[in-house]
Amino acid sequence: MTKNLGNAKPSAPAKEISASLFSRAAPALFPLVVAALGYLVGQHYLGF
Repeated sequence: MTKNLGNAKPSAPAKEISASLFSRAAPALFPLVVAALGYLVGQHYLGF
C-alpha cells in the first residue's frame, strides 16, 4: 500500500522515546551498578 491516507498514528511521542531508551539501557547498566556497589561494600566491610 503506497498511498498515504493521513490516518496513521505517529510511531511514538518524544516522551516514550526517551523512556524506551532508558529502559533499553537500564538492564545493561544494572550489572555494573551491582558490581560497583558490591566492590564498595566489600572494600568497606571486608577490607579488600
